Amino acid sequence: MTGFIDRLRWSTVALWHARRERTLPWWPEARIETVQNRRVRAIVRHAYATVPHYRDAMRDRGLVPDDITTAGDLRKLPLVHGRELAAEPQRFLSSRYANVDTLALTTTGTSGYYKEIRVDPGAVCAALAGGLRFRDAMAAIAAARARAELVLAPPGGTAEILRKFQQSHLLPALTGRVAVEFVSLDQPVEALVAAINARAPDVLASFGQLLGHVFREARARGLAIHRPRLVRYGGDAMRAEDRRVIEEHYGIPVISSYQSCEFLRIAHQCERRGGFHLYSDQVALRVIDERGNDVAPGATGEAVASNLVNRATVLLNFRLGDRIALDAARCACGRTLPLIAAIDGRNDDLLLRRSGERVHESTVLRRLYAAPGLVRAAITQHAIDRIDARIVVADTRHAEPTIADVRAALVELLDVEGPAIDVTVVDDLPAGPGGKFRAIVSHCASA
Repeated sequence: MTGFIDRLRWSTVALWHARRERTLPWWPEARIETVQNRRVRAIVRHAYATVPHYRDAMRDRGLVPDDITTAGDLRKLPLVHGRELAAEPQRFLSSRYANVDTLALTTTGTSGYYKEIRVDPGAVCAALAGGLRFRDAMAAIAAARARAELVLAPPGGTAEILRKFQQSHLLPALTGRVAVEFVSLDQPVEALVAAINARAPDVLASFGQLLGHVFREARARGLAIHRPRLVRYGGDAMRAEDRRVIEEHYGIPVISSYQSCEFLRIAHQCERRGGFHLYSDQVALRVIDERGNDVAPGATGEAVASNLVNRATVLLNFRLGDRIALDAARCACGRTLPLIAAIDGRNDDLLLRRSGERVHESTVLRRLYAAPGLVRAAITQHAIDRIDARIVVADTRHAEPTIADVRAALVELLDVEGPAIDVTVVDDLPAGPGGKFRAIVSHCASA
């Protein structure tokens, strides 16, 4: 438990970050760029001094910190793939934070590689303060500020871990303004609907696929469901038809944000719910083509991001794996922050259990990556009783325990017989069309 003095310290840091959150999105672009470039210089100096990967990379290229003074200069650094971070997380960890209290997160992300991320408390404070921008937009849509929020999430997932870290490091006055409750998403639809009805939240939040499934099934099964002021999703995509059901049939506005474990906040929609406003003071974002060259606004390419506030696990020029397009125009809302026009993020399917219920990929992957030696996995469900699992293991000479654990996990999760699951060890799992990697694919329409 963090002591009162440390809580007071970090609360002061959070308030310092929050002091300009309500005005920064409307600052002149040049002023925002000044903040961004100042943070670029600071994080590059920090990386050169304390992070092995970037110190070696800069020396190999004959670079010193003074060679990188703007966000545009970050392209001088090498691109970093998720597999590099997964293989050697310590090379991206600052020596100053090796034995310091940090937020520990794990993720597979769009790349499909299981990664460990450490976030320093200062970056957590910056992310908490940055949330005020998103909540202002939500309040504008809902015509009132949320007092109660229900989050459907995997037990022990990123959102819950982050919330507990904030509560343990900050004074209650900073974390208690919105009552946030977490409910496990790994339940039948009827149980999820009952949980929503019992709590009657102002805001309902979860993954896009999961929320779409819940409202679609509630309508199909004739289940009465509480109608919050707002539905908020992130982490994956929501099907267009599901969004229409929520907005048109239930009359609930839907808003989305863009984030990842590597970058707690990247962008969010505003009250116009079109493009996504970039947290460009906290993240430097560029879009590249297949050859690694920057593409023009309006063209789709791969998102490459640099975290300007996290000094524990430092990530500069990190390939997020998502396909996005930047917008040359600015939003009609008046915010001057750069705009992401479109995001083609995670779009994994929900696997089908024998009971007829669906299971979200976050539940599946969290269980699978507990298998010893598992590096990467791709699951294809052809039918209830026919599942193909292709896996990459750390050591093929000792793959049997990994194979057995993966098979046992899928038997448990999907309630199928062991012989229905074919587990194959492969050398690599290439990305699909457009460079996207899908860890979960289901061809089952119903039980």
